[in-house]
Amino acid sequence: MTTWDFRVTLNREPSDEEMDALFEAGLDDCTISGGKDGSTYVSCHREGESLLEAIASVLIEIRTVPGLWVVAVGQGDGVTLGDAARRHGGRTQASLRQLSAGQRGPGGFPAPLIEADNISIYSWAEIAEWLRTRMGDDIPPESPDIALADALVRLSCRARAAHREDGLRHLFEAVA
Repeated sequence: MTTWDFRVTLNREPSDEEMDALFEAGLDDCTISGGKDGSTYVSCHREGESLLEAIASVLIEIRTVPGLWVVAVGQGDGVTLGDAARRHGGRTQASLRQLSAGQRGPGGFPAPLIEADNISIYSWAEIAEWLRTRMGDDIPPESPDIALADALVRLSCRARAAHREDGLRHLFEAVA
């Protein structure tokens, strides 16, 4: 089995009793910490046949503690060009803007996922892959499984907020 490293974000900071319950549920291979933005992160070092299996096992264990759930997986895939430049660390927002507009580079920069009100949101996994393969940038690959798990978790949170969890379950079964 492979050991996978990933991070999930909780809906809130757990109490001391909930921390004990998370450990007893199986999160003894994870570290719970707080971020500068007030978020609570669970950094995991989990064995599994696949990354998605490892993530699913952590999500299931967290759900055993009433009132706690995961709201994000990884750092989040949706980025602006400014966010992408910060994650990259070696390119500026202006450089990425020129690449996205086709003013520099080989062309074929990933299209935005969303464009609205003078802001474009891109997939960091797609940008990272394009920069690595088309521009030769030395950045680690982003797992498409992280982006997929994050999208599913965020969709689940929206369904929970709208009290539509059963509808989401039926929809997922219909398309899976």
